[in-house]
Amino acid sequence: ITGQVNKPGGYSLTAPTTVLQLIAMSGGLMEYADKEHVIVLRNENGKQTSYRFNYKEVAQEKNLNQTVLLQIGDTVLVP
Repeated sequence: ITGQVNKPGGYSLTAPTTVLQLIAMSGGLMEYADKEHVIVLRNENGKQTSYRFNYKEVAQEKNLNQTVLLQIGDTVLVP
């Protein structure tokens, strides 16, 4: 996880982990983080794909089905 989190860096995921759980593991979002445009970058079949995650909506208990389950090699970017 990189960007506007309190403890950016690589994290070993030993169990199924969602974006929200990884944000919590990294100490949460910093004050000026763009909570509406968190991005998960993933390589699938040799192609780079991205998934959006709106932390603000999830924190307000809206659109809860957008949670992305992380895979090995994913990068989470918090602008």
